[in-house]
Amino acid sequence: MSSDSYAYSYEAALRESDVMQGGADEDAVKNILQSLWLRRRLLAIVVLTVLVISTLLVYQLTPRYTATTQILIGIKAQKVVNIQEVVSEISQDDKALLSEIEVLKSRELAHKVINSLHLEQYSEFNPELKRPGFLDQYKPSNWIPDSWKQASGSEAFDTGNEEDAANKKRTALIDAFLSKLTVTPIRGSQVITVAYESLDPKLAARIANAIADKYIVGQLEAKFEATKKATDWLNDQLADLKQKVEDSEFAVEQYRKEHNLIEVGKDLGVNQQQLNDINGQLIAARTLRAEAEAKYQQVETIARSGGDIDSVVDVLNSPLISSLRTQEAEIERKYSEMLVEYGPRHPKMVQMHAEIEDIKKKMRADLSKITATLRNAMDLARARERALEGSLRQLTGMTSRDNHELVQLRTLERESAANRAMFETFLGRFKETSSTQGIEQAEARVISKAEVPLGPSFPDTNKFRLLSVVISLLIGLIVVVVVEMLNPGVRSPEQIQQLFNLPTLGLIPLLQEEGESIQDYLITKPQSALAEAINTLRISLSLLNPDDDVKTVLITSSVPSEGKSTLSAMLARYSAKSGQKVVLIETDLRKPAIGKAFGYEKGQLGLTDLMSNHDLTLEDVLIEDAATGLMFLLRGKAGYINPVDLFASKRMRNIIKQLRERFDLVIMDSAPVMAVPDSRVLSHLVDKTLFVINWDSTPKKVISSALHLLERDGKSNVVGSVIQKINMRQYGRYGYYDSGHYYHYGRYNNYYHH
Repeated sequence: MSSDSYAYSYEAALRESDVMQGGADEDAVKNILQSLWLRRRLLAIVVLTVLVISTLLVYQLTPRYTATTQILIGIKAQKVVNIQEVVSEISQDDKALLSEIEVLKSRELAHKVINSLHLEQYSEFNPELKRPGFLDQYKPSNWIPDSWKQASGSEAFDTGNEEDAANKKRTALIDAFLSKLTVTPIRGSQVITVAYESLDPKLAARIANAIADKYIVGQLEAKFEATKKATDWLNDQLADLKQKVEDSEFAVEQYRKEHNLIEVGKDLGVNQQQLNDINGQLIAARTLRAEAEAKYQQVETIARSGGDIDSVVDVLNSPLISSLRTQEAEIERKYSEMLVEYGPRHPKMVQMHAEIEDIKKKMRADLSKITATLRNAMDLARARERALEGSLRQLTGMTSRDNHELVQLRTLERESAANRAMFETFLGRFKETSSTQGIEQAEARVISKAEVPLGPSFPDTNKFRLLSVVISLLIGLIVVVVVEMLNPGVRSPEQIQQLFNLPTLGLIPLLQEEGESIQDYLITKPQSALAEAINTLRISLSLLNPDDDVKTVLITSSVPSEGKSTLSAMLARYSAKSGQKVVLIETDLRKPAIGKAFGYEKGQLGLTDLMSNHDLTLEDVLIEDAATGLMFLLRGKAGYINPVDLFASKRMRNIIKQLRERFDLVIMDSAPVMAVPDSRVLSHLVDKTLFVINWDSTPKKVISSALHLLERDGKSNVVGSVIQKINMRQYGRYGYYDSGHYYHYGRYNNYYHH
């Protein structure tokens, strides 16, 4: 006998039923641990298999390398002259930073990098250069006709146009390029990280650096283009203004010559003199108005574009601004000197930083006042001009026709002066713009160039290993759970007690030796583990009711092939061997197994003959077992008889009564409860009923239904269960975490003889 067992008595079952009051959570944890321990080999096999497969897959992956470069955005360029209206700076807010990120990811920039590095010559960007693999010829898509692909839209129609084909190829190339590009900002800074992934580490570094270079060059080109457009526009305007000035001055001189108005003296009359004065004032007012508008528009344009307003003459002439700038420079100098010694978080440094911010706030307030002053000056100049124009119109109506020529002359002179003032203004702006052309500075610079990566960024072997372990454990647990869910049987007395409130009186091990019947094994090896298990069951039955012996016992199960007939034979034979007078009745009339197990022929007289023939007595049908003295009452050779009617008859009760008086123990091997109702009838004729459960096999729902049927017809006399066919090695591993049954079952070998 290669398996061992441990005796499980009825008293132990009762004590354990009182002790098992743990919470549902604790029981759930125990069940999980028990299942994992029982299925540990399956878990280990699944985990190792998944680990091996995942490791092989990782080594099959093509390594990819990532190179990164960092770009600082929003650098203030040094300005030689004030040209903020022409070229705007990059602001330092989040929206501007996100806009520059989109520029770095733009298809135009990608196209420039592709052309500069000739990336169309690399197979990872150009699918046409990739060599088809062995499995590519077996792709299902190759089996679909091209017409079907085109009809479904999965493949574009080939129009035969070379330009369309080139555009399609360029689009695919740019898409492949952008799919490997990652641009991310560093939070709390103006730095952008450009990362590029490639199969070649050197190529990844070259592409990352090329993206940064093309981006900065693109900024310079954009600024140069803007400056060039502004210069060209101002040049065109100056040409027109110059022509207007020349025409207006020529008209003045020509008018004077035609009307003999070479000089204007004081003897022209009062109205003429007033007209002359007002003309002079109006010319001056228009000049002042033009200057005021130019200054205010300059300030407004600079304010809208976010330029440097400090270059405005009124700002430079402000004593408060000059004083504040002097204070700011002095404090910043001290701040720079003390920064190394104290650090930016020192209270003195924080105070000095607050002073600098306060000075800047005051300067901004004073700048707002200057802007308001310029607007008021412009409005005042306009009002003065309108007033002078009104006075001029009034005096013009009062003058005589003789003075009409003089008025016309003054008009021409005013127009000429206005044109000259406008020309001089545009000329100054043209000189300012043209002087900056060719000295543009980029507002971004590379602070960290991409270097050739030393190792692949994909696959990350450490992460993949950790992920493989986690996934393999998860799959192993899922497999164990599925196996447990597919296995509806019970494995321990504790489960039976929990699920059915039924104690377990015996644990019968599975006999794994061949060549000898299980009944003979008990006789030849009376001190084996199997014999001790049967002896434990016999003692448990004798202790059920010490004051009144249990003489009649019905042994049944829920479904066939659970070992009830084998258990009946072993219990009866071992009890007879122990000195008791025992009779074993074969009450499973449909599929009798006792007679066949002991080698008796079917024609042997038995229970059915005794029930149908009143002339027969017990001595006529009982058969004695020569080895143990056990008496058999087999099925019999009588024809078809309804077992339910037979067992419910008065004759059956009389036979059982006679057997009780004659024998110490009457054991009935009955049919399964779920198959036929025989056991339900017989259970009312015996003292106790033993319910046999096939270990780790009989479904829980079937056991519950069978017990419910036995209890439905009246008070149940099911005294307990007997677990049959236990694999002791697995049971020992399972019970280790449960209640301690068969704890280290190998240590029990010393108590048994094989």
